[in-house]
Amino acid sequence: MAVTFTPRITWKERANQLAYPFDWFGIKPPRDLPLDFVRPPKFVNSAEMGKLVRESARNTPAGLSTVEGHVSTDFQVSFTDPNRQWLTLPGPDGKPPVRGPANFKFQGGGVILDLTLALYILDLREPGDDEKSLKIFAILYEHELLHVLDETDIINNWLPKRAMVESDVVKYFVRAEPFTYGLQSQSIAEARKEFLDKYIGQTIFNLWATEANRRTSIRDAPGEYKKVNDQIEKIRYGRLP
Repeated sequence: MAVTFTPRITWKERANQLAYPFDWFGIKPPRDLPLDFVRPPKFVNSAEMGKLVRESARNTPAGLSTVEGHVSTDFQVSFTDPNRQWLTLPGPDGKPPVRGPANFKFQGGGVILDLTLALYILDLREPGDDEKSLKIFAILYEHELLHVLDETDIINNWLPKRAMVESDVVKYFVRAEPFTYGLQSQSIAEARKEFLDKYIGQTIFNLWATEANRRTSIRDAPGEYKKVNDQIEKIRYGRLP
């Protein structure tokens, strides 16, 4: 059965949706990050930043009492035409089922890998006209762009290839074997909606989450944060590079 995975990346915050003159601030984006993904951050206070971090899968990195930058992510798996792409098979009596469980079969088509990003920087680090604040902001922002690079690379490059060799994806999407889902207490409409909204994309979601967390742990390792903090401390105490 023909299945295609199509990445779709959008930005949550209005501030992130604008073009950004990053070169004005002396910012050097990661070499492999397309410039279209270099977006202005939304500046938030410490309470807002704490709430954002608590709501994400990412914890405060070791050794830090305050997070000064954050990239939030929301990933969903959806279908270009779910009603036509997933057929509800007849029951054992040959009639359309009216209650769960039921068998659903993939008919091919597009699967959308839908990622929503948001980029935040602590408002205390919003750059002013002085050279120190500009350089400190650039260091923090460049670190957060590494997270943007990782997240966009996963969706655009890693996940479409990895999903195609995952056993459940091969079984239910490529070979289109029937998937049994639902409870007898559910109407067929309830079972089908829950199947499409919450269940069938879970394998792909888990692939994304595992890889995203792995890359985040590397970027936010204590040694990496020490490098960032050392750079900031040198600037803060007057030793401009």
